[in-house]
Amino acid sequence: MPNHQSICVQFFDGNISTAHAGVLSKNHLGQLVVRWQGQERYYDQQDYVYLPAVGNVGHAIEFCDGARAQLPHLPDWLTLPKQQRLLVNISLMEQSWRWVLVGLLVMVIFIVGMYRYGIPMISDYIAQRLPADTLMDIGNLAEEQVMKMTDDSTLPASHQARIIKLYDKLEGNPAAKVIIRAGKELDANAFALPNNTIVLTDELIKLSNDDNEILAVMAHEQGHLVHRHSLKQAIRGLGISVLIVMVTGDTSDLITGLPTIFATLQYSQQFEMQADKFAIDELTRLNISPIYLANFFEKINDEHDEHGHWSLISTHPDTQERIKQVHQHLPKNQ
Repeated sequence: MPNHQSICVQFFDGNISTAHAGVLSKNHLGQLVVRWQGQERYYDQQDYVYLPAVGNVGHAIEFCDGARAQLPHLPDWLTLPKQQRLLVNISLMEQSWRWVLVGLLVMVIFIVGMYRYGIPMISDYIAQRLPADTLMDIGNLAEEQVMKMTDDSTLPASHQARIIKLYDKLEGNPAAKVIIRAGKELDANAFALPNNTIVLTDELIKLSNDDNEILAVMAHEQGHLVHRHSLKQAIRGLGISVLIVMVTGDTSDLITGLPTIFATLQYSQQFEMQADKFAIDELTRLNISPIYLANFFEKINDEHDEHGHWSLISTHPDTQERIKQVHQHLPKNQ
C-alpha cells in the first residue's frame, strides 16, 4: 500500500511498451523502489535522472536500465541532485503564466535594448577596428554588385572627366575613386562603398546640372567614407538579422546577401546628418555656400513629387530636417 513516501505511477519496465500501474517509493536507504504486478526494482540516486514536465507530458523518472516512471506530480520526498532540482524549478516556471509573461517581457527588453543600443555600439566598435585589407575586400564585392545593377554611363567622356575632377577639391582622407554609372533602377543616386569608392549615377548628374551641387553630394559621400557609415550600417543590418535568427531560427540569406546590403544601403538618420555636416564643413572650407547641398535636396523632393518614384536618396528620412541643418550653418547674409 502507498505510504507517505510513495506515489502511484505509470511504469514502463524497459522490456515492453505497455505501461504498468505501479508504486514508486523511497526506502530507509534512500533508494527508489518501484513495485508493480508482484515485482520490484531498487535504484540508487546515481541510477536515475529526472525529466521535467513539458507541455502535456508530465514529470518522469528515467532509470539506468531503460525503465521509466511517469508521475502525476513531483513528490516532495524525491531526492534530486542540485542541477536536476533546477530543472524542476524551470518546469514549474514554464507552467506559470506569470513567469511566462515575465520571460516574454525580459526577452522583449533584451531585443529592444540590443536593437537600440547594443547593436549600434558593437557595430561602431567593429567598423572602426577592421583592417584596411578587410574593408577593401568587402568594398570590392559591393562594387561588383553595383556594376551588375547599373550600366556604363551614357554621359560624354569629357563630361564625366569634369565631374570626377571636382572631387580633387575635397580633402580626401581616405582618398576615393569616383565612378559614374547609368543608374537604371537605382535612378538618381550616389553612394560610398567601403573600398573608398564613390558612385554617382547619370540620373543624379542630369537632375542637378550644377557642379557645386554635385560637389556637395561628393562631400556628403566622403563624409560617409570618413566615418565608415556603410560598414557600420551593414554590420547593424547583420546584427538585426542575427536577432531575427535567434527568434526564428532562419539563417537563410544571412551572409549571402552582404554585397547587396552594401550596394543598396540606406543610412540611418544619424549617419545622414553626420555626413551632411561633413559636407557643410567642406563647402565652407572651400568658400562655397552650403546652400547648394540644400538645393540638391529640394530637387530630389521636387523630382519625386513630379514623377512619383523613389530613389535611395529621396527615401532618406526627414529630408526637411537635413535642409534645416544646412540653413542653420549658412552665413547670416545668405
